[in-house]
Amino acid sequence: MSTLEENGNDEIAGIRSNAQSGNPELGLTGVLIFSGRHFAQFLEEPDAGLETMKAAIFRDQRHKGVLTLQSQSAERRRYGRWALAYSGRASFIDRVLSEALRDHDGRKLLSYMDHFVADIR
Repeated sequence: MSTLEENGNDEIAGIRSNAQSGNPELGLTGVLIFSGRHFAQFLEEPDAGLETMKAAIFRDQRHKGVLTLQSQSAERRRYGRWALAYSGRASFIDRVLSEALRDHDGRKLLSYMDHFVADIR
């Protein structure tokens, strides 16, 4: 869950800026979605870079109750073109995010991320 105020656009811009400059150094690519209440992020590895980023997210006071819904190896990157794809707040996705958290299942959320990225290409 996010601890950002209702209008946290400056902080989100900072998160995006840090990720877009730091993720390539760590070899990470991915997607960030923010519903206004929850963040969801899909990150692609290498493992060392992923662990470094996860540790930074856990330390970040803007987040609480951080969960990893899925973790698995893949043969190829899903979002390889994106250091961090993001196109703004998406309040409509909050129901899907809440279901993913409740069920500890990110498959439906990942499908939404696929559609989201397809729309911003």
